[in-house]
Amino acid sequence: MNNFLPYLLPLPLLIVVVILLLRIRRIKNERDVERLRDEETGMGNLHYFQNEFRNMIDDVAYTSCYVAYLILDSGYLRSYHKGSSFGETLQTTVAVLFENTKDREFSARITENGFAMALRCADHDEIIARMEKLLRKLNTLDTIKGHSNTPIFHAAVYRLTNADKNCEILLFNLRRNCNELLGTKQTLVYCDVHSMNRIHEEMRNSEKIVTGLDKNEFKMYLQFVVDNKTKKIKSAEALSRWENSKNGVIAPGKYIGNMERSGLISRHDFYMFELVCQKLEQWSETDYRDLSISCNFTRITLSEGDFIEKITSIAEKYKFDHEKLAIEITEDAMEENRDTAMKNVRKCKELGFSIYLDDLGSGYTSLTNLCDYPIDVVKLDREILLKTDTPKGQDLFAGIIALAHSLNIKVICEGVETEAQNELVSATDCDYVQGWHYSKALPSSESEAFIKHYQAR
Repeated sequence: MNNFLPYLLPLPLLIVVVILLLRIRRIKNERDVERLRDEETGMGNLHYFQNEFRNMIDDVAYTSCYVAYLILDSGYLRSYHKGSSFGETLQTTVAVLFENTKDREFSARITENGFAMALRCADHDEIIARMEKLLRKLNTLDTIKGHSNTPIFHAAVYRLTNADKNCEILLFNLRRNCNELLGTKQTLVYCDVHSMNRIHEEMRNSEKIVTGLDKNEFKMYLQFVVDNKTKKIKSAEALSRWENSKNGVIAPGKYIGNMERSGLISRHDFYMFELVCQKLEQWSETDYRDLSISCNFTRITLSEGDFIEKITSIAEKYKFDHEKLAIEITEDAMEENRDTAMKNVRKCKELGFSIYLDDLGSGYTSLTNLCDYPIDVVKLDREILLKTDTPKGQDLFAGIIALAHSLNIKVICEGVETEAQNELVSATDCDYVQGWHYSKALPSSESEAFIKHYQAR
């Protein structure tokens, strides 16, 4: 029918139709360009990179190509370089990337602070030298000079093989390798097939964790805490265990790190918090109503802006004395995003929850936190207890307890496993004791039976 259009329409109308068709085509082309362009920076976006990647792997010479993923640590930039503008740094970054993208190469903005580059280099030494030069330039930009020598930019680079056909998986694996450098002095990691496969395996494990969360396979276990003088049970710590039908009971050390890296840890933390609320409501009208339970929150979750909104929403569904629930945090949690963490901890205290500081004396310690935060109880790291085999270690143990008491803070000694350790702690002014000597971690369903058996001894 279209072939006869010139013969059926008068010339003026034909001209109008042709103009409209050309305009429609132009609009379509403009929309296609917009779809491939990052609106904020003007450079290509993820769709652009995917399209160019498909074209590149059709090139017979593409095995000389490398893909690099660069991350701008925007959280660190905003926290410690308050005089800098993220937007200004972003635009400068784009300019530097364009300058370092040669013919038959391409770069794109993949996420808010993530960029990808496809580069052509002869060998390993050339790509490393080129990436190190690029990172040095980025990490000395005027917009990020300031309080620390910590690098703001990190990158992961990988040489393509004939098997690399999926752009999405490739970028995911590179981004995960790159994320592991955040907060460190290392700016560049060269990824081989093994490291890329490791990340891909971790992605599959993350999918299994999601399934486990959906099926409520993660259970609350309780380890009880006793009064150091009376030896009566005073409280319990809620611990996570993954009861998997195929692999049995899995300890948190096998999955917490994966959850943190994959963004699942917040869901897990609030899931456990709800189980604690449920348990305290069950106990509220029983002989166990005087017992409290502490619930752990990781640094990532504690630093979320909507943290208080989430715990309030969960807690309001259950009836229990809020003083019987303790928010247990570690010192590194308070340093992740100090302003947000401090605000969230103080708000928890206002809501009536107790505040426990875990692992005092472990790898990171800032005694000023004892003054800055409304802490009710500190838990001494087991390493402090193990040092008590020397006179200096015993003095340190007693000194920390005295310091805490001077600030009106109670002390729990963790990791008491032997009778000798129990006798040593019993002779001190420590308030509470936790460890296998008194209680192993038990499924929540067995907790009441354990309490009855313990009290009957």
